[in-house]
Amino acid sequence: MKPKPTSVSAFFDQLGPESGLRLFDAFADTRFFIKNTQGIYMHASRVMHLAHGIADPSGIVGRTDHDFIPAYLADHYTRDDHAVLAGKEIWGRVEMVLRHPNCPDWYVTSKTPLRNRSGRIIGLAGVSRDLQQAAKIATPFVQLTPVLDHIRDHFASPVEVDSLAQLAGMSARSFQRHFKKAFQLTPTAYVRQFRIGKACQMLIETDETITSIAIETGFSDHSHLVREFTRTINTTPGAYRKKYRGT
Repeated sequence: MKPKPTSVSAFFDQLGPESGLRLFDAFADTRFFIKNTQGIYMHASRVMHLAHGIADPSGIVGRTDHDFIPAYLADHYTRDDHAVLAGKEIWGRVEMVLRHPNCPDWYVTSKTPLRNRSGRIIGLAGVSRDLQQAAKIATPFVQLTPVLDHIRDHFASPVEVDSLAQLAGMSARSFQRHFKKAFQLTPTAYVRQFRIGKACQMLIETDETITSIAIETGFSDHSHLVREFTRTINTTPGAYRKKYRGT
């Protein structure tokens, strides 16, 4: 006689919330978290604590992103959270994160709403994984690893889609299709986002002029950076710097 099917919810009721959540600590390159509708962390995996240099295993619980993450990054996370809490799912979002001590890196993040038994959204759950590590072992990322490495190391230089396609061993058309499927971004949009992320970092962490930052992050000139930055971040580089540095 076949065993009677057991619902997923019943299984986790038997497993227990603490045991179930602790399983995520086994993934050394993956951050797992749960937030309530106010953006307050209800759970964060051990890897996430270590990434932020927090020794206390419950040190993130009860806090929001703005309590321990720079505001210019926390604002982006919070904006996505609001969309998820309104019912949207986010899969494979490439975004800048920080590793302790304040080392920027790129992760792939997915978030989904959490609902109670009546269907009301009561929070969200998310996973965030190092982009390079994900690319090394996960399909369809694996063929794109040389492309990601090239963009990371040469983002300030002209980046042609045909050249990226050659690195991936694909035709330009096939490459663009695979890339869009993997990252929900075209290769051109990914490069632009990468450059904007670097510009955000430099605006906060350096005293370089906006013109210098434009050149160092791959934009043709001051106006080009201002135009693309404003389109992506909804504010100018100067206003962004003033907001987060007060200068």
